[in-house]
Amino acid sequence: MLHELISQEPMSTQTIRKILYQLNFNEFAFIDFEFERLHALTDAAETKAEKISTLRFEQKTISQYPLKLNTVYDASMPSLRDQMNSWIEAEVKFLENGHPAEKEQPAPIDITEKINTSLSVAKLALIIRLLVVDKIIINRTVAPMLRIITRIVTTLQKDEISFGSLETKYHAPDKATITAVRDMLFKWINILGKL
Repeated sequence: MLHELISQEPMSTQTIRKILYQLNFNEFAFIDFEFERLHALTDAAETKAEKISTLRFEQKTISQYPLKLNTVYDASMPSLRDQMNSWIEAEVKFLENGHPAEKEQPAPIDITEKINTSLSVAKLALIIRLLVVDKIIINRTVAPMLRIITRIVTTLQKDEISFGSLETKYHAPDKATITAVRDMLFKWINILGKL
């Protein structure tokens, strides 16, 4: 092996790699080095398709290295080429099928349509609070639920509701709003009787 390495001019990393493949240098540290090199190459690629293309190109290059017959570092282990091809095939299959941690996340729902109401922010906040107190809305935390409501509901005065305004009015309703909502609920009772 040293003779093969010394006889090469000019000496480069690619030349050394080619000689090690030709001599079937299936030593664990070199295989591990090659796995890390391929990981670095795939990490540098941006898309899944680029990662797969990079691996396939490396596989083609490895397969085209000529082999010196009956040469091996460790005869009890599979050849260097076989180990690398198996690893590349497994990595490509993994990339093609994806996995739970790396599967593309669904795009957030673009809410272009909103629920339009004739309520004020104060009345909306109080009605939501009634739904929470009566355990009709059973979210454990209030803030995330209010954030969702600000994104999907409009009031009579505003197309965009401020989260801070809704949260303040939710926690501290004023007497005028309580009276207005009470009157609205009595009106609902009358409407229910007519349904």
